[in-house]
Amino acid sequence: METLLNGVRGDYEVARRAALEVARLAGYTGGLTVRQTVEVPIGGGLGTSGASALATVLATAGLLGVKLSYTSLARIAHKVEVEAGTGLGTVSGLAVGGACIVAEPGPPGSDRVDRIPVGQDRVVVVGFFGPVRKSSVLRSTSLAEINRRGRFYVEALLGEPTIENLLAFSKSFSLETGLATPNVRKAYEELERRGFRLAGQAMVGDTVFTVVPVEEADAVSSILRNLGAHVTVTGISWKPAVLLL
Repeated sequence: METLLNGVRGDYEVARRAALEVARLAGYTGGLTVRQTVEVPIGGGLGTSGASALATVLATAGLLGVKLSYTSLARIAHKVEVEAGTGLGTVSGLAVGGACIVAEPGPPGSDRVDRIPVGQDRVVVVGFFGPVRKSSVLRSTSLAEINRRGRFYVEALLGEPTIENLLAFSKSFSLETGLATPNVRKAYEELERRGFRLAGQAMVGDTVFTVVPVEEADAVSSILRNLGAHVTVTGISWKPAVLLL
């Protein structure tokens, strides 16, 4: 088994586990090479591990002719990510697409996911300050408090599912739990000072994000770059992750 990420060979655990799991189901014992290209920053709470798991499962299943439904394959990806300790609910959102609310966690098919309506004139602006280790961040605060506040804001968002609330609740959650990094706090302050009150933190990462009309993306990007962030601007895809052959 050989795994490469952006052209660099290494032991990329999630991709390796995902490919081997599908190969086992197919009864395949030959060699495999997984080549991944990730365009967004890694280690910033942007779900790259979950994306790696799902993409690798879909690609390996397609290559080896595994006859399973999309949900069954997504469940494999979820299992791989949980076992690798890289995430819990990322695959649920990827398997649906859009601006998702994971109302109840679990493997795809057993979870409950809803989506927030958002116009195509909006884009996501992400400011990434640097990679962080989830374990070190989570040790710094109470998991019980994280779960309590998280449940509160998920329920509040389900009650009034708007992009504005998603951003406001994300910001409040990060500040109230102490998960907001110094860079994220500074970004919140500067964005608000410049008239962009709504923003949130990608969990768990040293990363701030907001959703704005297309015409405001350049202004927000400039603010974040001036703070030292690597900036990504993207639309919101309403399609689930798919296999392109």
